[in-house]
This record gives sequence, structure tokens and C-alpha cells, in this order.
Amino acid sequence: MTQPILELDTLRMVYNTDPGILARLTGRADPPVIAADDVTLKLHPGQTLAVVGESGSGKTTAGRIATLQERPTAGRVLFEGRDVTGLTGAALKAFRAKVQMIFQNPYDALNPRMTVGQSLAEPLTLHRLVPRTGLRAAVLEMLEAVELRPAASFADAFPSELSGGQLQRIAIARALIIKPRVVIADEPVSMLDVSIRSGVMNLMRGLQRDTGVTYLYITHDLSVARYMADRIAVMYLGAVLEEGPVETLVTGAAHPYTRLLIRAAPEHRAGKTRRTRIRLPGDAASQAGLPSGCRFHPRCPLAQPVCRETAPALAPVGAGQVAACHFAEEVGRHGLAVPA
Repeated sequence: MTQPILELDTLRMVYNTDPGILARLTGRADPPVIAADDVTLKLHPGQTLAVVGESGSGKTTAGRIATLQERPTAGRVLFEGRDVTGLTGAALKAFRAKVQMIFQNPYDALNPRMTVGQSLAEPLTLHRLVPRTGLRAAVLEMLEAVELRPAASFADAFPSELSGGQLQRIAIARALIIKPRVVIADEPVSMLDVSIRSGVMNLMRGLQRDTGVTYLYITHDLSVARYMADRIAVMYLGAVLEEGPVETLVTGAAHPYTRLLIRAAPEHRAGKTRRTRIRLPGDAASQAGLPSGCRFHPRCPLAQPVCRETAPALAPVGAGQVAACHFAEEVGRHGLAVPA
């Protein structure tokens, strides 16, 4: 396989909590929040890696670190094989021209006081990619590419005049107009009406075919990940529990958590889907004060004493597939029917 274009290498992200007045008086401060714990993810050129997990899994933290909006407590971000973790100034600006982000909420992603044309022209001006005389043509071309027609009408509109689906297409256009190598897409369709989600997903796939852009696609919905991605990484409480090629992982998941996600996810097809949220037995532990041993054992239907005592490492279980489970081989063969 080719060298990764973007790699998160053994990232650790720890947030120290504000103790508050009561904690200061009693001397009982909350433990730090571990949002990422030894996370390694590799994005290969022209492909999509989907990161899947419940709220609090650390997937959005991984995306923010990938764009250097946040700097990790430990670990590295590599772009085209070069460590970019500590970039500042002009070098950081150049990096962000190559690694862009699409945010979950299209209503917050655009300045309400700027027209669509002005919002799309702004990154071109910021990075000095197009002369002022060519801005209008570049904006109209990008609006055509995201299927907003007539392009001139949309260019002169304000965000308040457009629907959520149209705004998300504009957010996608704004990320892609400077021709980045990588786009981090954080739940880009989760706030859209069910009826228009597939159209936006198909648009993103088509743009990838046309431009060769690489996606890190963050989602809570494994069925969306299956439709969009080449590979899936499953995160839970800040750690990657399983990763592998899409069909290998979906048909032969080797971690109980992944198996439960598959059960919870609706089927997604190009023309139809429905919104869902992952709902699994029990409550997820907090990222502050993780359980001993395997972090998933309090909710795992197959948990054994070893799971409470020893944290399993990510280990190969098949071609290009890794899982962090003491019983990964058995789960891969028999699923959740493995006797506890």
C-alpha cells in the first residue's frame, strides 16, 4: 500500500478538568479526561477512512488534532511523511491549505453577514490562490461542482436564504475550493433531513472520484461509514478498538463493540436511509476515570476476568484487520455467540 498522506501517530490527548469551588474546598479534584489514548490512524491518498463511535469516543478530538486545531498531549501528526505537529506561522497556514475541515453544523460554518460568493472567495484570497479578477469565475465553477444551480443566484444569496442541505453543499464547496489534499468531515450529514442526506453523501463520493481528495469521515452511524469508506476505525472512550477494510470489518468484526454497533446501525442505500443514534446495553464509562483492564468490559456481553484485569493491545486478526480484544479470533469466527 502507498505511504499514508496523513497519519496520526500514537496520539494522546488529556484535558485537565476545572476543579470548581467545591473540589477546591474538599481537595477532591476530578480526574483528567483522556480524550485520545494511543490513537494511530493512517489515511491513504484518494481513499476514505471512517472513524465510528458513540459520543465521547474521541473521534472528533482526533479530527481536530488532524487539522492542528488542537495539539496533542503526546504523539505526532505526519503529513506526507513529515512531522507537522508543531507547525506555526506561515508553515501552519500552508498546511491548512492542504488539510481542510467540514463541520457538522452548516448553519454555524458560514458567516451570516457574507454572501455565499464572498464566503467561497475568502479562502482563495487568504491563501492567494486566485487573482481578484478570477474570484467570481472560480466561485461559480465550484458552485456548479456541488450542483447548486444557477450558480450565480447562489453566489449572491445569504446563508439565511438557503436550506440546510444547500448550506452543507456550500460548506463542502468552501473546503474544496482551494483544492486540499485531505478533508476531515465531522458528521457532515447528521444534522440534515433524512431525505437529503444521501444526495450530499453521493456528492462527496463524486467529488472524491473527480479530484482524488482523501477523506477522514467522522460519524456515529456505521451504516453511513460502510457506504462512504474504504476502511473503518471503531473508537470507544478515546481508543481504537478495531480497524479494517469495510467489508472485512462489517462481515467479520472481531470486537464485541463493533458487533453491537453493526446490530444498532440501520441499513443505508444510495436512495434511502434513516437517522439513528447508537444505543447499546448499559452506559458508557466516563473518559475521566477509565475502568481497569479493557475499557469496554463493563458493557461487554463476553467479558471474562482477564478483561477486567488486563487491557488488550491492538493485534492482527486478518488481512489488514486489527482488534483490541482478548477473544478477537473467537469473536471473528462466532460473533457474540461465543460462550462467556
